[in-house]
Amino acid sequence: MRLLLTALAAALALLYVTLGLRFGYVTLTPTWLLNAQGQNRYVLQVYEEGQRVGYRGRCEVQSGRAVLRLLGPDGRQLAGRTCQKVGDRHEWTLHLVGGGQPGQYQLVVDFEAYSGLLDLSETRR
Repeated sequence: MRLLLTALAAALALLYVTLGLRFGYVTLTPTWLLNAQGQNRYVLQVYEEGQRVGYRGRCEVQSGRAVLRLLGPDGRQLAGRTCQKVGDRHEWTLHLVGGGQPGQYQLVVDFEAYSGLLDLSETRR
């Protein structure tokens, strides 16, 4: 039993150092992240001309940085926001919306040792 607990602790420590720990699913529930590293991509498919899609929500930063970018079907950046501590400010409102043409829209989130909360909801108009 001690060996199992030691292996579990070692696995969690390795995960924390390499990718960070994530509790939740970013677009479905508020997600707590600890030392998150790397990049996540979320895809929205638009079938109708003129439809607008994106994400709304908030981020609360304890440390590190998260850069959120909404990319259009052609790969151009339509909206973006950086979540990081600036002075006493550590909470940011997120409003990343774009659209107009059919295709795949992507939300790209780049984490750099990010610890905090990320709460996003998909929006369509």
